Amino acid sequence: MKKQVFFFALLALLFGSASAFSQDDDELSALKFDVQKDSIYIPYEFRGAWLSTVESIDWPKTRIMLKEGKKEAAAQREQQKKDLVSLITKIHRSGCNAVMFQVVSNTDALYPSKILQWAPSLTDTPGESPGYDPLALAIKTAHSLGMQIHAWINPLRIGKVDFPRRPDNICYTKAELVQEHNGRLYWDPGQPKVREYLGNLATEIMTKYDLDGLHIDDYFYPDGLKGTGEQAKPQKDEKVWNDEILFQKYGQGKTLDQWRESNIDEIVMVMHEAVHKTKPFAVFGVSPAGRLVNTQALYADPRNWAAQGTIDYLIPQIYWQHGHQIADFKQVLDSWAGILGDTPVIVGMAAYRYKSKAFPEFSEYTLQVKECREAPYLNNEFRQNVAGECWFTTHNIITDDFTSDMLNNFYGEEAVAPNLGKGVTVASPDIFKMGSHIRWGEVTGADNFAVYLLEDTGEKTPLGGKVWRAVFKEKFHGFIYKCKQSGNYIVLSCRGGYHSERSNVIYIKAK
Repeated sequence: MKKQVFFFALLALLFGSASAFSQDDDELSALKFDVQKDSIYIPYEFRGAWLSTVESIDWPKTRIMLKEGKKEAAAQREQQKKDLVSLITKIHRSGCNAVMFQVVSNTDALYPSKILQWAPSLTDTPGESPGYDPLALAIKTAHSLGMQIHAWINPLRIGKVDFPRRPDNICYTKAELVQEHNGRLYWDPGQPKVREYLGNLATEIMTKYDLDGLHIDDYFYPDGLKGTGEQAKPQKDEKVWNDEILFQKYGQGKTLDQWRESNIDEIVMVMHEAVHKTKPFAVFGVSPAGRLVNTQALYADPRNWAAQGTIDYLIPQIYWQHGHQIADFKQVLDSWAGILGDTPVIVGMAAYRYKSKAFPEFSEYTLQVKECREAPYLNNEFRQNVAGECWFTTHNIITDDFTSDMLNNFYGEEAVAPNLGKGVTVASPDIFKMGSHIRWGEVTGADNFAVYLLEDTGEKTPLGGKVWRAVFKEKFHGFIYKCKQSGNYIVLSCRGGYHSERSNVIYIKAK
């Protein structure tokens, strides 16, 4: 009798356990990602900062005084390097994931160039080497933090006539390619050899360095030329902009305005080609004035570049507030909708205006970022490819107050920058479970990895599955991650600031 009781008790235990396992499996199945029905939304966002070096706006604040002796110069060199690393680290701390590092501002360089002389902001002697490579240091720092870095150059600006230069500076040895206007020197876009020079410059930079992109800003033809006839009206005793001979030679039936605009189109095309020939995965972008009419006044029309496929992204400098009579932020943002095709738009943000009459409260920036994030869609229809923001300039966003407000209001959760280009980046990792950890193997070319936890949004796919939002957890250089929460995980492999397609999905039950 005792044996029978024991036998039935054992059966009950076994069937009860089987029932429990079945119930657990059903519950677990409901929590797992369904590869057939479910979809994943990964919130990529470009969060850039311009690191300005012209007139040492952001850096360098310390100049290396080579004439004072080796010991003093060595200390100043180390301070300069330390300051640059600190600035990029603070940009990352603010929630940004990209830096636009100005390496050519007045036809001078912040790297050892065979074309340009060293920038005089680095040392007390124009054209002299600082004893290290600032661009290489910036790239190493940014990539170690998992950030994108784009080399930013001013293409046509040479600077004031009395700017400190050596007599053998390229603007003097190639004086036939230079125009003087209102006390400043410019490369003349009407000269074919200027376009050749800029193509060579882009090639040099992209060949020498592991950059994610090349970036130019809005120094095209000088302001005030358009609509003034064949020559710009001189101010006081200044020289006029005279390209009549070039126009007669190269105009080919165009009006003066059409020809000048086509010259800027050619510059953009040449630089875009140079970038992609040297690094297919890298990107080329332009930051024009915030309003189309303002950039057209400089003989630059971004609509042409988008139609010609010669830009990978555009950063219009929308530096106005809501309620501005001529350039209301929302109206200007909306004005870019539909005129650039699928070219990504990154919005230039006016951090430098914080606590001014126009931007008295941080809430203005919070609203602007919100509208940037909402801009791609209007009434659930695709409207505009807004990919993020870029802040001008670095020293304005890295203060404790500004950084705290950024993190508390819109950059609290880290984000990986979107891939702006169409080139091959890096392969996806294959991840597998190891207890409460996920692991993956080495991926060729990848130098860091981003881990995401999937969060059920409550929305349904057309197949009746779930829509999951990928929540950023951590970005690092290792191959193993300890999961602190139960759930579905994915991993991206990254090369600098660029990322792969997502990995397979793994469900982990955390201990």
